[in-house]
Amino acid sequence: MLRWCFVLALVLAGCQAGNSSTASDTTSSDPSESSGAQTTDGQGSSSTANTSADASTDEPSTDPSTSASTQGPTTDTSATTAGSGEPTTGSTDDPTQGSTQTGDPSDTDGTDGTEGTDTSETTDATTGDLPPEPITGLITDENRHHDTMFGGWGPHLRGLMRASDNTLWFPVDAGPDVYTNSAIRYFHQPDDEWVEVTSQPHTAGIQQNAASVMLGDTIYTYGVNISQNFLEECYLNTNTLQKACNAILISNQVYTTPPSSNYVGAAAEQDQTRVVWWTRVGANGGEGDWRYTYNFGGGWNGPVVVPLAGGNDFAYVHAAFTTPGAIALVGQTYYGQYPDGTYGAAVASFSLGQVPTLIDLESGELGVAMISSADLWVDRQSGAQHVLARDDQGGVRYYFLPPGEQWQANNLPLHGFASTYRARFVRAQDDLWIARGDPEGGVDMLRVPGADPATAIPWELAESLVISPEGPGFAPPSAIYVESDSYQTMPVTALNLAYCGVYQQADNEIWWATLVSD
Repeated sequence: MLRWCFVLALVLAGCQAGNSSTASDTTSSDPSESSGAQTTDGQGSSSTANTSADASTDEPSTDPSTSASTQGPTTDTSATTAGSGEPTTGSTDDPTQGSTQTGDPSDTDGTDGTEGTDTSETTDATTGDLPPEPITGLITDENRHHDTMFGGWGPHLRGLMRASDNTLWFPVDAGPDVYTNSAIRYFHQPDDEWVEVTSQPHTAGIQQNAASVMLGDTIYTYGVNISQNFLEECYLNTNTLQKACNAILISNQVYTTPPSSNYVGAAAEQDQTRVVWWTRVGANGGEGDWRYTYNFGGGWNGPVVVPLAGGNDFAYVHAAFTTPGAIALVGQTYYGQYPDGTYGAAVASFSLGQVPTLIDLESGELGVAMISSADLWVDRQSGAQHVLARDDQGGVRYYFLPPGEQWQANNLPLHGFASTYRARFVRAQDDLWIARGDPEGGVDMLRVPGADPATAIPWELAESLVISPEGPGFAPPSAIYVESDSYQTMPVTALNLAYCGVYQQADNEIWWATLVSD
């Protein structure tokens, strides 16, 4: 018989949302960040330069494994004048779910479990296996949260990450207010409990959140420094605890971020390729652009600039590699001037160095609009892509891209989950799971046992296991973090996730969970 163990972890993170619809095939580059960050980074050969005494630690100021050489064309390395760094657009992931601080509007879909549309009912199925036995553990009860920023902001920015000794790590933000992200705290689970091992300060000027990935045993964290106008890379060698924060070099010089750079993000590939992205938000509702830089191991290339075809920004991007050197993504678009603009969700697949075209996802239902991204998972064997996106009825919809096909012909949903604020894919135990924030509290784990990830998953046949929280304040969780290939180079060998409580109720807590079989 199969014995299941499931351990949930609460993890801190930040959330962002902006909206722009589709992007065209043009090249240009100019990041702009102000309120939320995600980034991706691959291997340890990135080129960085120390730029601020504020980032100094007891360790050397540069990564000994970095190199200044670049691979591929350089799209833009010119310096630009610094702006105020203040956010210039709205978001469907409001830091306070009601506050307009930092330009983010109140949550348009709600996190209170309000009903949404459902394109097909999810039912419980029986497989004959013993049900998992949830085992939860606390990561921290000091998650970063403020009156103007909820602790579940930005779950796409990091995940539970596996080192070569098979133990898990998790980085979290620290700062005195929503405008200041002052440090990174590193949590480790060497045995059954999480411990804070070390921390390090960001360079002065990282405003809100940062994005982290793990290459081998080194954690890389990326942010946009809005006062000194550069892309920051921090690293921690988890074996030696050597650490530092530096400015990214592109073509052997510090890359200067343009005004209004925001919404950073990152992803990693098993060959240690890294990608970091951000948005230059358009001024006064005007057209912005999405930018990314990539590192095959010899230095940072680009940045590649993706015009947004009239869109103001492209934010809250989830990404995953499809093949070496190629990536897929889903993100939130915004058109117009906040708060009177229009939200959407868009996808793209492209090779690094190319300018992708964003394809809008449709709801498939009259009067229902898609408003943001939720998650993306790629089956590397077949190339099939699975996507989750949020609608304006408080639900999440499932999309599928068959191997070898294009999104233009597959942008309608195949299934819907009502009353769902957060939903993430988790691949483990030979099944593709969806971890769904349960409006009654905790995380609803859904799977269709034995479903082939090369084909569309019939989620209407899913069996359900609810991971209940240890206490009140998780109805539903405001963030879900997962162990995923998008955040690490080590293979995912077990089902791990974490979640954060509701704003002003339990968003100071981050809990962890894992699901393994004997």
